[in-house]
Amino acid sequence: MNSVSGDSENESVSQFFHILGSVDQQRGCCEVEPGKYEVTLYTSCCNVDKGVYYYTTYGNHQITAVDMYKEELDSSILVRYPPVQGEQIYWQNAH
Repeated sequence: MNSVSGDSENESVSQFFHILGSVDQQRGCCEVEPGKYEVTLYTSCCNVDKGVYYYTTYGNHQITAVDMYKEELDSSILVRYPPVQGEQIYWQNAH
């Protein structure tokens, strides 16, 4: 109610990550013991109506999505997706 977002899901997801970015814990700000720091490892949200899980990680600010409905939900086999690590940089002028 206190932030302005567009009508599309992409705009809402983007707004969500902007809001949570304001409380991100960066490495080096809070030392919990010598040489170890508190950090925000990941941030996530989910569209429960569409079954889409969105996340970013400390090392990758690009939003990654997993469509849960593309998996066999009645299966007894655990499906795992390793988090996408390493910053994903879009080179606008690469050929």
